[in-house]
Amino acid sequence: MPGVEPTNNHAERGLRGAVIYRKLSLGSQSERGERTIERLLSASVTCRLQGRSLFAYLSDVLAAKIRGDPIPSLA
Repeated sequence: MPGVEPTNNHAERGLRGAVIYRKLSLGSQSERGERTIERLLSASVTCRLQGRSLFAYLSDVLAAKIRGDPIPSLA
């Protein structure tokens, strides 16, 4: 199909930093910790791909949580 990459190399390269982080940190000590790290790494990669500031996004998330507003979307 025209315009579709024949491999998933781009996706694998995008995950490389998260995989290295997980190996170096020796993982989390709980399921909840694992989910937290997964979500933070996902938000980090998504913000980078969108050219957004991760710090600004997380600040918006915390502010919304404090106010009781819906969490801002990364879509």
